Amino acid sequence: MKKIYSLLTILLAALFGFSCQSDETVSEEGYLRISAETVGITNSSRVIEGYNPKQLAVEIVNAGGTTIESTNDFSEWKNSNKTFRLAPGTYTVKAASYGFDGSESGFDIPYYVGSTKVTVKTGETATAAITCTLANVKVTVEFDDTFKAAFKEANSVVKSAVESVASQKFVMGEAAKTAYFPVGNLTSTITVVNKLNKEYSRDDVVANVQARDWVKFIYKAKAIGTGGVKVDIADNGHTYTFTFDVTMDGNETNDDLTMTMADANSFATCAYVNGSIKTKDGASTVNPVKMLFEYKKAADSEWASVAAVANGVDAYKATITGLTAETAYQCRMAYRDGDTNIESEAKLFTTEAATELYNGGFEEWYERSNNNFLKTKTWFAVSEENLNSANGQFWDSSNQGTTTGAGAFANINPTTPSTEIVHSGSKAAKLESYFKVKFAAASLYTGKFGGLVETKGAKINFGQPFTARPTQLHGFFQYTSAKIDNVGKDTPASANIVNGQTDDMCSIYIALTTEVKAIDNTNVNTFVNWETDPAIVAYGELPASDCVTTSGWKEFTIDLKYRSLTTKPTHIIIVCSSSKYGDYFTGGVGSVMYIDDMSLIYGEPTTK
Repeated sequence: MKKIYSLLTILLAALFGFSCQSDETVSEEGYLRISAETVGITNSSRVIEGYNPKQLAVEIVNAGGTTIESTNDFSEWKNSNKTFRLAPGTYTVKAASYGFDGSESGFDIPYYVGSTKVTVKTGETATAAITCTLANVKVTVEFDDTFKAAFKEANSVVKSAVESVASQKFVMGEAAKTAYFPVGNLTSTITVVNKLNKEYSRDDVVANVQARDWVKFIYKAKAIGTGGVKVDIADNGHTYTFTFDVTMDGNETNDDLTMTMADANSFATCAYVNGSIKTKDGASTVNPVKMLFEYKKAADSEWASVAAVANGVDAYKATITGLTAETAYQCRMAYRDGDTNIESEAKLFTTEAATELYNGGFEEWYERSNNNFLKTKTWFAVSEENLNSANGQFWDSSNQGTTTGAGAFANINPTTPSTEIVHSGSKAAKLESYFKVKFAAASLYTGKFGGLVETKGAKINFGQPFTARPTQLHGFFQYTSAKIDNVGKDTPASANIVNGQTDDMCSIYIALTTEVKAIDNTNVNTFVNWETDPAIVAYGELPASDCVTTSGWKEFTIDLKYRSLTTKPTHIIIVCSSSKYGDYFTGGVGSVMYIDDMSLIYGEPTTK
């Protein structure tokens, strides 16, 4: 049952008076009178002896963060009707249970906290109230009558996922107790001894626990079942009811066969799971067809299953699809063959985030005025806020190379917003190849412009921080190709370019990497080999056959081919160019590319 302690009225009485002397001014101070029942702030990490959560402490903090007044027992203030003389301003009144900060577990130690802001004004009276609510998690364990009748002994050890927090033990037959834990995932390890003196144990996990939740482990006995978790709403928190499934007749074959689950390798919408089995005599006698992996959301009651696939001797694997991103799941190995029902300990995993691509629709643009005598301006495919953020702009382009520094003499923005040709919304990205002083292919990429290399070229840092693992890049583009009329001296011979005859091509590619890739387009030795670079986790590109002139908008989907399903990326690289060989200063003036509605898709990955 949720308990709430309300701060009674916090009365702010702004009092003032006039001096009898004409040369004195009116007092600018006010008064703060507190009449409340609250709890104060403490930095203690241990529960003090004789801890009483209803003992009230209070702290008054000014706008600068300085504590003006505090007490460990508000009853002293309350009984004396204490009033504080304060300068006008905004104050924070903080309240919490004295003698404990909720960072540890224990029985009968609820921790309550609350705060409010109040403003003291000269000549005015203000009133505020604080409601202190439960800041930790209430946990109870119940063994129903069927459970007590089925087993000789039973106990539940509840453990928090929060590091260094002590476990708490509940024993069947003892008086009911209430424990409190800091906010974090909880695991109840239930151990039972049946009438035939056989011992069994299993783990039940509650994920995504929040303050004020009541986690209620209610254990019931069944002969055979799928088990699971029932979730009900209670007192603005959650009540979690677990059913413990075990045969009571001693016919289980757990002594002859054990299963071990490995940790899942989970993406956003799928997970790779595997495990092994071990028989008593060391030789497998199971029917592989009856091997399963069962899974469910951590808060659900029903298990789903997927067939297990042999993965060596006495080892099995499976791919679970159709999962929800950023969601806690449980998974277990299971053997279901007639009356034989054996399960492994359930493993908890959480699917990754399905992070969206920032400004993939290219609706946000910002034109920055440059502080130079030419008064150039640079277009960015980001908002002003994103441009000035700590990590810098998500998208960059070749524009800074042709509008800043020595490039300001060119004063060209090859990449600009288009409002006339769009796929959807009000804007798209327009990339057009130019020649002015030097050939400049228009580009749009995730990363940061690194600066000019004299007047020869530029440095580019490809990659923005990104830890999600998408499986496809989807979008729309439109392209008009010109004849290549500029061929750089380092252009690969494999490109088979004939100046003035070969059609230009556009390019779009995506990579997930473990580092930023820094290149200098005046030094081909710095160019990235997208096929062999060990820092590349996954890579995909628009096929050359699609990088040609289109008749209007063309939809594309690029598969990311993973070179490792276990390595987690740290950065994402997306590069679009109006001239495929623009890095080599090769391309056709007038090649124009439009890009719109790019997005990341999360599914089952493909491998190289």
